[in-house]
Amino acid sequence: MKGSELMSEVIQAQAAIDKLRIDKSNSHYRPFIFVIAPFTEVVKGQDKAIQTVQSYCRFVYQAGGIPVCPQLYLPQFINMHRSQEFQIAAFINIVLLTKCTEAWSFGKPTHDMRYFHRLAKRKGKNIRQFNLKTEVY
Repeated sequence: MKGSELMSEVIQAQAAIDKLRIDKSNSHYRPFIFVIAPFTEVVKGQDKAIQTVQSYCRFVYQAGGIPVCPQLYLPQFINMHRSQEFQIAAFINIVLLTKCTEAWSFGKPTHDMRYFHRLAKRKGKNIRQFNLKTEVY
């Protein structure tokens, strides 16, 4: 990604957070942002995928939000390869998304990501699309 494209994405993200802060009495308010990123590669433990999703969370944080990213959190204690535990993880995803102000989607949507897009729409969440393809630090 070119520097100007990255800067445009950063400006877009910061503007989105600023808009969410309007009418908040606490000047340090940070909205919960649900991070939609490729899930399967992270669950498989692919280091590059994990680092990329971590960089998306860092992007949300630097823009002024609080990243909520089940892809990084849940596989630490839930075995996503067991059907029953996977179903529990799906329920946790719904609960976490419900608590978030918006959902931010990164990169080209995968099958897993489309599930989160549908879920976010059902829950009435605004979805912002970012095309970040490189790590953001």
